[in-house]
Amino acid sequence: MTAGGGSHLVVGSGASAAMVAWTLACRGDQQVTVLDLGGRLDDHRLGVLARITGRDETSWDPSDLEVITARPAARGRTVPRKRVYGSDHPFQDLGQLDGIRGTPPGTNVDLVSSAYGGFTTVWGAQAMPFSPSTFRDWPVSWAEMEPHYRAALEHVPLAAEVDDLADSFPLLHARGGLPPLGPRAAAVLARYEAHRTSLRRRGVTVGRARLAFRATDCTRCGLCMTGCPTGLVYSASQTMDRVRQLPGVRYVGGVLVEEIGQDAGGCVARFREVATGVRHELRADRVFLGAGAVGTTRLVLGSLPQLPRHVTMAESRQFVVPLVSRRAVADPRRPGARDFTLNQFNVLLSFDDGTDVDTAHLHCYPYNPAFDDALPGPLRHPALTGVATGLLRRLTVGFGYLPSWTSPGIRLTIRRGAGALPELEVTPEGTGRRPPMLGAAVRRLARAAPALDLWPVPTHVSLSGAGKSYHFGGTFPHRAPGVPGGTDRWGRLPDWDRVHLVDGSVLPSIASTTFTLTVMANAVRIATEVLDGRATTSSPEAARPVH
Repeated sequence: MTAGGGSHLVVGSGASAAMVAWTLACRGDQQVTVLDLGGRLDDHRLGVLARITGRDETSWDPSDLEVITARPAARGRTVPRKRVYGSDHPFQDLGQLDGIRGTPPGTNVDLVSSAYGGFTTVWGAQAMPFSPSTFRDWPVSWAEMEPHYRAALEHVPLAAEVDDLADSFPLLHARGGLPPLGPRAAAVLARYEAHRTSLRRRGVTVGRARLAFRATDCTRCGLCMTGCPTGLVYSASQTMDRVRQLPGVRYVGGVLVEEIGQDAGGCVARFREVATGVRHELRADRVFLGAGAVGTTRLVLGSLPQLPRHVTMAESRQFVVPLVSRRAVADPRRPGARDFTLNQFNVLLSFDDGTDVDTAHLHCYPYNPAFDDALPGPLRHPALTGVATGLLRRLTVGFGYLPSWTSPGIRLTIRRGAGALPELEVTPEGTGRRPPMLGAAVRRLARAAPALDLWPVPTHVSLSGAGKSYHFGGTFPHRAPGVPGGTDRWGRLPDWDRVHLVDGSVLPSIASTTFTLTVMANAVRIATEVLDGRATTSSPEAARPVH
């Protein structure tokens, strides 16, 4: 038990680590040390943002905008690596990516973020829970998770509205509605209302996006996807900033944790200063690992007494589908066009008996300048500007996700390397085969198209490479007592009873809805139950990872 005070090491500063650190530090009698790579935006871009913040948009210097809106080059149909404020610093290798390789080409290896705030510095801000039915296969119920979802949402300025999606995904804690929707999103939602009964009978539900940003302050400058100039989109760095103001908290940045363990004296973390290479170790009563699903997996594997040959991760696989409408809206590139460019509406496709477990979920985006970059080469020629404009007036892009149990997994092959952390070879399972649910999802979209005026283009549907969704984990899933192959409900492996895995690495399954909010809520739950003394210090009832 930790009643009466305790000392804790928290590894990371992303969604799960920030929630754990806040939960622990708010008890007042706990000592918390955060160990983090802590990569930041460069000084030049920080200076540009400082000049822009608080000034009217009409006075923004075009050269400043060019700096913070720089986009990566599009490469065929693959989704380019996203930037924030023109920087790819969330993906910068500060040692956390050394020794991670992927096969075949297209496999994502940018799987561990070095940024302060982790991948929430560059995410799409979608914040939905898993449906209550999803937890039927977890050793933790929806009733147990719900208060922790609410606790996590205390940190998140959730913009959302009650609609049909709330039947499957409770709203929980919205702070307000979305900004006015763009004309395409508004038209689709209006057509859905007109055909609601028949669409729902066919397993199609449409609703507004749920976004983690301060929508009431949004000026609709159109720069959401390159980084909100006024910082309205939530990042775990905002919570971590608050954590660092609490008594009993110490933040140690610029370090890479390379080994963790436990002995009779407590827990230990050994880490290296990135700038100098100097190594240190710290001890505490407990360690909470929130380095992201792959970061935590790699750290755990390298710290176990025996290195397994391989492990498998689950992924909610991403696909991209262009959607065109017969009825055009106004030119989105016209002077004075103002819109927010985050996901504006969602399409839920259900394939089960109404329990909303076997679903595909589409986040539908209105125009943003990346659409121009992705146009086929001929359409970017000045002579075909009219054709390109006609297409953009009709185009919506859907980023879809499939549940992990219908998606190919990710195989991690592990080897001892020259560094302290093991080497990882990242390989998709089921290479060359498309998940059957993907075809079913496209067909269901096509059947709903006449009602919604939202027609999928099957020839241009693409399945993203392994790991590209960033919705992955489940290497050491929570298991019920006596069930082998993962961690207990507090994220503990059999080797340690005071080391807790708290990020996506412990999710038993990954639904097709966004998973960041569930990661946050589960991290809050683990930390809360540990503080309440529920995680006893006897050996947890879970088996070692399968080798």
